[in-house]
Amino acid sequence: MNISQIKVNHVISFSDALFAFSITFMALSIQLPNFPNNILETELSKRLGQELIPNIIHYVISFLVVGAYWIGYHRIFEYMKSADITLIWLNLVFLLFISLVAYFTGLLATYGTYTIVVIATASILATTGFILCIIWWYATNNRKLVDENINPRLIRYFLARSLVPPLTFLTSIGIALIDVQVAPYFWIVIFPAYTIVDKIHLPGRTGPSKV
Repeated sequence: MNISQIKVNHVISFSDALFAFSITFMALSIQLPNFPNNILETELSKRLGQELIPNIIHYVISFLVVGAYWIGYHRIFEYMKSADITLIWLNLVFLLFISLVAYFTGLLATYGTYTIVVIATASILATTGFILCIIWWYATNNRKLVDENINPRLIRYFLARSLVPPLTFLTSIGIALIDVQVAPYFWIVIFPAYTIVDKIHLPGRTGPSKV
């Protein structure tokens, strides 16, 4: 069988399985604190606030980011008409970094106060986003893998939207050098930025769309 004839839905199904695995691994990476059985409730509440809650917050933020990547992935693959060998390899590289996000989320949950860990995690997330941009650019360049009549504004819209996460993560690296604890929370900026991009670039709409 010609590799260029691989069905797009097969690529998507494989990717969905990897996304599901990565999110599951992220959840398992949160380690329960090892408290003594006779710990006082006041001390338990204090230590939970210091150790467990920040880990959960990091997990939730990372979950939302991976979820945003999953949604963005499906939105652009909805317009794919075919898949060639280059797209397959680009997709595999993208999924490689998605799986690395799960690993670095575990590091972030444990060592989130270390600048190098936050920078490394942001770098992985930024690279993941840039690869998704490359996938969309490759598929739409000369209408290689999409409908030749696709609206040019739609192409620009998805490219602009795909650039939001990686640029946000790159900015957070600079923030981490100033205040490492603030940097992961800056990642939430992705979602209001999506709304701004929707208002400016989304063809046929005058208001924001959902993520």
